[in-house]
Amino acid sequence: MQAKPLRRRLLLLAAAGIVPLAAMAGIGLYALIAEDREQAARTGLEVTRALATAVDAELNRSIAVLQGLAIGPALDSGDLTRYYHSMLRAIETRPDWLTITLADPSGQQLLNTRRTLGTPLPLVLDLASLQEAVRTRAPAIGALSEGGAGSLAVPVRVPVVRNGEVRYVLTAAMKPDAFVAVLERQRLPRDWVVSVFDAAKMRVARSRMHAEFLNKPPAPSLAALFDHNAGDEGSGITRALEGDQIYTAFTRSRFSGWTVAIGMPAAAVDASAWRSLAAYGGGLLLSLVIAVLTALLVARGIARPIGALSEAAQALGRRQPLALPEADILEIRAVASALAAAAVERAAHEAERENLLLREQTARAEAERASRAKDEFLAMLGHELRNPLGALSNASWLLQAPNADAHTTQRAKEVIARQTEHLKRLTDDLLDAARAMLGKIGLHRAPLDLAAAAEGLLNTLQSAGRLAAHTVRRELEPVWIDADFTRVEQIVSNLVGNALKYTPPGGTITVRVARSGADAVLTVADDGAGMPGDLVGRVFDPFVQGERELDRAHGGLGIGLTLVKRLAELHDGSASAASDGPGRGSTFVVRFPAIAPPQAARTRPGAEKPRRQCDVLIVEDNADAASTLRSLLELGGHKVRVARDGQEGLAALRERLPDLALIDLGLPRIDGYEVARRARALVNGQRAPLLVAVTGYGLPDDRRRSAAAGFDEHLVKPVDFAALQALLARFNA
Repeated sequence: MQAKPLRRRLLLLAAAGIVPLAAMAGIGLYALIAEDREQAARTGLEVTRALATAVDAELNRSIAVLQGLAIGPALDSGDLTRYYHSMLRAIETRPDWLTITLADPSGQQLLNTRRTLGTPLPLVLDLASLQEAVRTRAPAIGALSEGGAGSLAVPVRVPVVRNGEVRYVLTAAMKPDAFVAVLERQRLPRDWVVSVFDAAKMRVARSRMHAEFLNKPPAPSLAALFDHNAGDEGSGITRALEGDQIYTAFTRSRFSGWTVAIGMPAAAVDASAWRSLAAYGGGLLLSLVIAVLTALLVARGIARPIGALSEAAQALGRRQPLALPEADILEIRAVASALAAAAVERAAHEAERENLLLREQTARAEAERASRAKDEFLAMLGHELRNPLGALSNASWLLQAPNADAHTTQRAKEVIARQTEHLKRLTDDLLDAARAMLGKIGLHRAPLDLAAAAEGLLNTLQSAGRLAAHTVRRELEPVWIDADFTRVEQIVSNLVGNALKYTPPGGTITVRVARSGADAVLTVADDGAGMPGDLVGRVFDPFVQGERELDRAHGGLGIGLTLVKRLAELHDGSASAASDGPGRGSTFVVRFPAIAPPQAARTRPGAEKPRRQCDVLIVEDNADAASTLRSLLELGGHKVRVARDGQEGLAALRERLPDLALIDLGLPRIDGYEVARRARALVNGQRAPLLVAVTGYGLPDDRRRSAAAGFDEHLVKPVDFAALQALLARFNA
């Protein structure tokens, strides 16, 4: 069977159908639309010429009346009283005039029909048109002007010449309504819009909404059309003040300098083009139907094998066996052979390629991420740890110095306390960041006034003196959220701490709490260092900080803002940042879902202070930690015993059950969990001791495990002594 090329049949389909008709239709439609638009432009120009002539005629009628009034004998004799009465009779015959004035060549009004004879009069408005009439000794048309009473009028001026000199200038103030009447007499289509502009391009009359747009400039697109056409006429497409697209034509009068512009709706102008388009489209559609029928007849011989090829291609994608068609078309046979070869090659190489690609991508991503994280984090962590460790080392040497006085010893103690707290904060931040990124932070939610939480944190910072160098503005509106108080306080603390860090002394920090829609919004803004645009987008990423100097005066590990964003998200909220650039301050916004204020809860009395000495057992294998904790408790008046491992701890428990047992979990010989379980078995009706787990592990799973072993509380090292005192007070209560 002789094979035939598929190209020959496809060319037949293309040649029989689309190309000639589409080209002919396109050329015809383009020519038709162009002709319609040119005709609309010609029609518009003819109408504007007629309107401009009508406007000039209206102006000339007023000029003629003024010229007749100017030859009155009273002006020759200087009898202004008699001339004033002539002006009054003239104004009664011209309802389209607002007033008639007589002025000297300097512009000082002498007579005004709207003012009583003898009343002092000001200078005329639009002095430029009066000066033009004096200079040219010919009538002049002024610009639309607003009189003292707020009325608008067009000054039409005629010089009164005697003996070759201009003695007076007679002016008629024409009402804009006179030109509206001119437009209405032309009986133009109702959907057309016509405007008349004075020489200053201010609107004198408009066929639609005349009062609203009186004394207003042309629409921006019309003004551009005026500027683009330097001659006396022009046309183009603009937008009316109402926003409609219109075909516009204008004519500028050489006599008055005024411009008449008309706008014809684009829909009306293009209507004939659309009708022609429908005719052409119908013909084209009929041709396409014929082409499709022809294509169906021609394609019948190739549709079946092409369908089989399509099914074979889909089977190749699904990794199924191929069913290739038998065809008499050369190209189809070539495609079938190519599909068969592709199936063989795919089966041979696909598994290997996918495996290699996956391993390469995984290895590269892991290596790059590990390298960056290692370098950045170790560099920052090393710096942040060496600073407090150096201060602790120096303080310890001061305490050992034989010649250290009491003041030096006290300062060394303060340094140790301060730097120990700093190390604790660093450790807590690292652990919180890890938990937040792993989604392992547990929230203890309760109704919370966000403004009160922020106020309390700010008061704490102020009491500690951390706000002394800055101006802190508080704009706190009570708004309630369902949140974990400790985590919300951590969010506020991190944001305010960040602002203090990057705002120079004397700067202003604003803390704002307000409700916006369904959200409670916390905003912390400053006028400090600001951020470049690229930093704003990644400021919440782990270990990201602003530009750092070599001395790292600002400190920090770059995880505070990461915690802010993650904690906000755990509360079903969000965090965002904004800055106008370096040196222009930063703004951080955290949003929480707002809730209705709860009913006022009954106030609980505060915890009582310890009323008696407590018997405390410390089970700790770290001698320094056990010794210092024992000293602190004994200073508080408590009786303290110390056991070095789990076996000693159990022996001490058997000897006498304490009030409170502080048990390290990582003990030698017997761990803390087992000590707690056996301690519970020793109670036998006696008052059970308060068992407190003391450990460096503080994840939710660690707390659940300690509770399951029998512990009442779980404290994370280093132990917060205030929290320990609260436990002693609770035991006494």
